Amino acid sequence: MEKVLEIDNLTKRYGDLTAVDNVSLDIYEGDLIGLLGHNGAGKTTLLVMLAGLTMQTSGSIKICGKDIEKNMMDLKKNISFLPDNTVYYENLTAKQNLEYFSELADADKSKVPELLELVGMGKWADKKVGEFSKGMIQRIGFAQALVKDPKVIFLDEPTSGLDPKARIEMNMLLKSLNDRGIAIVISSHVLSEIKGICSKIAIMKQGKLAAYDTFENLCKQEKSNCILLETKNVEKTASILKSRKEISFFQQGSVFKITSDTDIRESLDSMMNENNVPVLTLEYEKEDLYDIFEKYYQVA
Repeated sequence: MEKVLEIDNLTKRYGDLTAVDNVSLDIYEGDLIGLLGHNGAGKTTLLVMLAGLTMQTSGSIKICGKDIEKNMMDLKKNISFLPDNTVYYENLTAKQNLEYFSELADADKSKVPELLELVGMGKWADKKVGEFSKGMIQRIGFAQALVKDPKVIFLDEPTSGLDPKARIEMNMLLKSLNDRGIAIVISSHVLSEIKGICSKIAIMKQGKLAAYDTFENLCKQEKSNCILLETKNVEKTASILKSRKEISFFQQGSVFKITSDTDIRESLDSMMNENNVPVLTLEYEKEDLYDIFEKYYQVA
């Protein structure tokens, strides 16, 4: 896969405030990255720098191997940024709005009908934008992001304010765009959506990049210390565990959640076998994206 964006020690300061602090990451063709972080973590500031809307205090951004400070037009040509509240001319049709933005981007206006079809808005091409729902306007935004045929699209809260059906449709659209080889970076607070569609997760905290990897690799790095035990005899299992003072656990229905800093699954299995208690489940609890995210935000 081609490396389309290379970010090295990127920093942005506003007076004494460091909004983005030495962030480094690489984005490849076909990446679909979920950018997570609490409010004020630096997500939006990072996106507007990568979109060329504000300059960094220090560090570098390279698009297709070219430094943007010397080749800003390469950045503008290859990157699209869709903020969370995009405004269009309500008295113009969808087609007219996109033709206008195509002219601003020095892009080919003849592609507009094709782009409207791609985002599912072809039959509303000649309807005025003022008649559109929030979800339809978001689709127009995606079409606008594609007028330049970009290599990377940055989306800031793309499903914010959408109803559940529109969210599902929007996520399907994102996947279809990504399947075309376009790298997409999504800033979002909806962790379930990020896990469902993104190939990589980036977590920001206080301006720093706290984590950046696939969900599977993050799970391996942040292995749970909670062991799940389920047996055929709940009462006897509870009695056995209570008799072992060194074991900390709590019961959730028929499942016992046992906390241990070391792997004691073999010991637990032997313990149950000695007491003739058949074991149904004995495994580490699988990490959820929410658990991983919260671990990075725990106070040290």
